[in-house]
Amino acid sequence: MFQTFTIKNKLKKAFSDCFDPLKSDLDNVPLPMQKDRFITATILGTCRGYTDALKTDEKTFLTVVDAVFEEVFRQDSLTVQTLTESWLNSADEVFMAAYYNAKSKASEQLDLSWLQEYAQVHFEVAFQVNHST
Repeated sequence: MFQTFTIKNKLKKAFSDCFDPLKSDLDNVPLPMQKDRFITATILGTCRGYTDALKTDEKTFLTVVDAVFEEVFRQDSLTVQTLTESWLNSADEVFMAAYYNAKSKASEQLDLSWLQEYAQVHFEVAFQVNHST
């Protein structure tokens, strides 16, 4: 149980820090990231590779994935997870290539600088919508 908590928090922080340069003032990532096969596959592949390296069980993996998607995509987490699952189940070529690439790069050090660079090149900083009443 403690191991799951530790792994979950480490991965949540790693992805939060990774996407921090693109977040809005409310810590939301850019909306186009929600429908990007490369981004979601990379998150899933990194979580799988990291949990596999630590020889955890499937329940731990699923708990970690859910927590990371909630951290990154907030209230849209379930929608993004459903879309991600459909790409995984259909063995989408782009998705699977990104998934296996991320899985192979995952290690206990969780260096996501390569993903941060990719995200900064391919996405604009999320904008804040302010409503006046």
